[in-house]
Amino acid sequence: MKVKVKVVGPLRQYVQRPQGEWALSEGITVDQLIDLLGLPEKIRKTPITMLVNAKFVKDSVELKEGDELTLLFPVGGG
Repeated sequence: MKVKVKVVGPLRQYVQRPQGEWALSEGITVDQLIDLLGLPEKIRKTPITMLVNAKFVKDSVELKEGDELTLLFPVGGG
């Protein structure tokens, strides 16, 4: 199956392919795909916002054909 990936903002510096389409096995989860992206462990321990098709998700969500995963650091302000 094919899934689009977009890594946004400062997270981009930690992955070799911050944007593109990935051919993956059926049943892969967001967490497993993040492993494939190669984010360093120190970054994996920080809060990362995960969106699939522009909806907030947990890392245990199973990806499906045509999904778009977006990863970014949480944004706050006031």
